[in-house]
Amino acid sequence: MSNHSEQNKRAHQTKIKQMEQMIDNTLANAKETEESMQHAESIAQREKLKSLNENRLESVENFRREIDEERSLL
Repeated sequence: MSNHSEQNKRAHQTKIKQMEQMIDNTLANAKETEESMQHAESIAQREKLKSLNENRLESVENFRREIDEERSLL
């Protein structure tokens, strides 16, 4: 394998690891927000937190698609 190919492979692997960590962090934040929703003082606050988590989960799906794409380049 050429040096350039090896560098590209490492770059893709690094990017995958970074995105996997981002998914873990995002899911941890979503869990914390779920817990906060139980103690929200108003319906409006709960709805805001719910919307925030919906956006987070959408981001997780996008990260997963991007990881699949990166893996296809290995």
